Amino acid sequence: MTDGHAAPAQRVEELPDHLIEALSPQMRRVLEHQYADEARRRAELSLPEDPLEAARADYRAERAFWNVGGPAMASTRDVVLPVAGAEVPVRCHRPTTAARTGAPAIVFLHGGGFTLGDLDTHDRIHRMLAHHSGAVVVAVDYSLSPEAKHPQAMHETAAVAAHLAVRGEEWGIDPRRLALAGDSAGAGLSIGAALKLRDDQVGGFADGAVTGPEVFDRLRSLLLFYGGFGLADSASRRLWGGDWDGMAMEELSAFAEALYADPADADAPWARPITADLSGLPPVLVRSAALDPLADDSRAFAELLRRGGVPHDYREAPGILHSYLHFGRILDAANETLAEAGVFAAAHAAGPRR
Repeated sequence: MTDGHAAPAQRVEELPDHLIEALSPQMRRVLEHQYADEARRRAELSLPEDPLEAARADYRAERAFWNVGGPAMASTRDVVLPVAGAEVPVRCHRPTTAARTGAPAIVFLHGGGFTLGDLDTHDRIHRMLAHHSGAVVVAVDYSLSPEAKHPQAMHETAAVAAHLAVRGEEWGIDPRRLALAGDSAGAGLSIGAALKLRDDQVGGFADGAVTGPEVFDRLRSLLLFYGGFGLADSASRRLWGGDWDGMAMEELSAFAEALYADPADADAPWARPITADLSGLPPVLVRSAALDPLADDSRAFAELLRRGGVPHDYREAPGILHSYLHFGRILDAANETLAEAGVFAAAHAAGPRR
């Protein structure tokens, strides 16, 4: 076997040598499951003819296995919020560890390259984070691209946070103790929305009861998992990524092309937070994966947080691929990261804003 992979691998043994050698044993088991499950889906699923709808349906089917099990919630309810000119579905998970009233809240934005994913594809992640933090997790089914262009999803994120800041008590939430969290694309939406709120760049909210900076001041933490923070090129982008994770260089470029109506929008500080003024941010947890093309984004962003004096907790999981939070049924690193994030969120929700 060589490091070339002109045709997509059908099993782990066909992956490039450098990747096989770097994988942790549990990450290899995840990939073995993924290849076996992909073969089953091809045999059993009837996908839509439209390529984008087919990709979304296959993503939902692939994630179904990983969402089985996990913590039971005291309650879960789905609501549609009319915010940012859209009808945005959200799912509210209240864990058994949360107070009945006055619990902190975490607004969670799912990954999927801004084009895939929904409330179901990340459901176990939501529940794990709720369980470990004692916070109500409000997952947001934001508008996907290419149908919706930047910054629509970011505005929806900010508007959901503003809704909780005004009406959180109706949800049994303390509107003064909010957090934003997200994985992959959702990490970018989280930090982008925080910066837009801070700089009052999200426009007026429908109820007019709160401003962007007032919502920003209620953010106690940011939880950012393997996000892209604005590097156009990097060593990790050149060394990692391929058909095994959907993160090859050309695929990363395709995500950006689908997201921005105007290519210049990609250079805005909310889209490229490594170029932004990071002052005043609440404490930030940053987690990345060593075999992820976006690993250098997290490393650079964490260094900029350090230079800016922003309290933060950065760690990179060795031998692990992008999207690893999904794989908790096999991968201990996923469960450990979510437990660490929950503890981080709880600690910063308990005291005054730092």
